[in-house]
Amino acid sequence: MAISRNWAQSPIVARHQTADNHVELILKSPELATAVPGQFAHVLTPGMLRRPISFSRIDEHHGEVGLLFQVVGSGTKWLSQRLVGDVLDILGPLGHGFPPPDPHKPWVLVGGGVGVPPLYCAAQVWLKDVAQQPSAIIGARTAKWLLMADDFATLGIPVALSTDDGSAGREGTIIEPLEEWLGTHGDAQVYACGPMPMLQAVSHITKGKAISFLALEQRMGCGIGACLACVVPTQGNLGIAYRRVCTEGPVFRAEELMW
Repeated sequence: MAISRNWAQSPIVARHQTADNHVELILKSPELATAVPGQFAHVLTPGMLRRPISFSRIDEHHGEVGLLFQVVGSGTKWLSQRLVGDVLDILGPLGHGFPPPDPHKPWVLVGGGVGVPPLYCAAQVWLKDVAQQPSAIIGARTAKWLLMADDFATLGIPVALSTDDGSAGREGTIIEPLEEWLGTHGDAQVYACGPMPMLQAVSHITKGKAISFLALEQRMGCGIGACLACVVPTQGNLGIAYRRVCTEGPVFRAEELMW
């Protein structure tokens, strides 16, 4: 899959408060709408570094994309205050996204926190071409931070919810419901995005049971592979090989990663 390094000046056409302290911006951007699920945009904010944000929606027909993020610092706070009509300076789409599912095998989307939006994006893009409907398992620390459950339901996708504090769905992480799902679905495909400990757990429990594709959340500098700030250890021919999340990821097969 070729890596595009488009530079886009993208106006905001809609803005939504999707959950407590989370905002989704919808951008008019034919350049970015060529993305595939799992790729990301590198958004210019005040300060030295851009912010990498995965696509939450891709509508190539209308030339629009969504960026959903949590407000955690000065850059995302500034971004959350942008209004309809404001224009964002973006590099993208960047990175390697998810491969589409084998239409003959069951597949499940497993997300934690802001790892949920790129998985919804995958469902939204692929459902028109894949007859077999996926399942979704999504989690968050608490109910007020759960993302896009209603969006999955609108697509007709069954959703299992987990929260660390038990304020919505099952108390605990996404791991238990994923283990249950794997117990009833053989030769499966797992697509996951979320915090590193969650992805490590997904990698371990799916080993030998499913093909797993993991989208890593990683701090980045340049976003185009030059600064080497986002490298992770992977399995190489001669041992450890450090690979760049921004260009060789953010999506890796689970067995490639060294935990």
